[in-house]
Amino acid sequence: MRRHASLRQATLLGAWSFLCVLPLLLKTGPNVVTLTYLEGAQRFYELGNPYLAPTAGRDYFFYPPFFAAIWRGFSWPGILPGILLWAFLNSFVFWWGVSCWFSVEKKQSRWAWFFLVCAAIELDISLRYQQANALLSGLILWALAEFRDRHFGRAGFLLALGTHLKVFPILIAAFLFLPFQLAFGASFVVSILVLFLVPASVVGVPEAFWLHIEQFKSTTSDFSRRQLLDLVAFFSRLGFRELGQIFQWATAAIGSLVLVFYRFRIPTGKASWGLWYSCFISMLLAVVPKTESPTFVWLAPAYLFCWQKAPRFRWLYASLAFAMTLVYSSVFPKAWVQLFTYDYNSKVLANFGFWILTSFLLIREMVVKRRSGPLN
Repeated sequence: MRRHASLRQATLLGAWSFLCVLPLLLKTGPNVVTLTYLEGAQRFYELGNPYLAPTAGRDYFFYPPFFAAIWRGFSWPGILPGILLWAFLNSFVFWWGVSCWFSVEKKQSRWAWFFLVCAAIELDISLRYQQANALLSGLILWALAEFRDRHFGRAGFLLALGTHLKVFPILIAAFLFLPFQLAFGASFVVSILVLFLVPASVVGVPEAFWLHIEQFKSTTSDFSRRQLLDLVAFFSRLGFRELGQIFQWATAAIGSLVLVFYRFRIPTGKASWGLWYSCFISMLLAVVPKTESPTFVWLAPAYLFCWQKAPRFRWLYASLAFAMTLVYSSVFPKAWVQLFTYDYNSKVLANFGFWILTSFLLIREMVVKRRSGPLN
């Protein structure tokens, strides 16, 4: 019954978000992101290498070979129908991931509606850019919900699928390995290998291995030349690049230690997974140089999870959610204070503040559990 209710909720919310962005998609057609997907898929099937230098009006294709292999299916019915199908898939999977954690009820708290609106607006931004971030966010939330419910096989498959679409989910899988879960680990590794056969069936196994190496090289080289909304980029705009690098490394080191200690300290069945996810995603967005505005759709659902876990901080959560999302919505026709709206600075600050808060809450939970005695 619970799964059916979540499916119904995800379908309704997904359809609503899709209909809201539909007029814009019909008007604008494919943007540079979709054109890059199309070119990557075409080069994969015709030339065997989607990582060549792009033509004018396209960007470099940074996605794994599996992504290029399956995106041909979206272009098969035509460019515009493919865009609409892609947008609806992203919208539905995003809300399905949220629905695994949050149920919209008639007598819902005003705070819940506020954070739900924030998540919907951030999703709208991602859909307008026709990116894959909403799809990835939904898959990660879905996988984490399966892990929470001790369905380790499903969780491993979903994170492997996400990794073959974009590499970041493998980082979450690495943390979930601790302490080692045999069923999860086996499912993840086997799923990675099975899904590898999709591009390998087109270009061959040796070529597929080589393409994964090329994808890794192109992505890491892009890290070194493109810094958008991470902490280093934010401080660089203020003239303090070295300080930004210190904050970046400190956030990565401290954040990783908190996440690892929490995984070892709190048993799987008693962990606050919504809070753990929120801490991980906010840390990731703070330190990864490729973080950009549509990427924050990964973080938007976290406010829904965390205000329920720590209601005393709801005003702080609301302020951070406002700074991250609503400042950039069409609700306000005029720009806010230049310092915060320029280059999405308020998103960077809100995300960093959210990471500090969630890290504090995870540490506090570990301390409370330790004082209450050993856990079984």
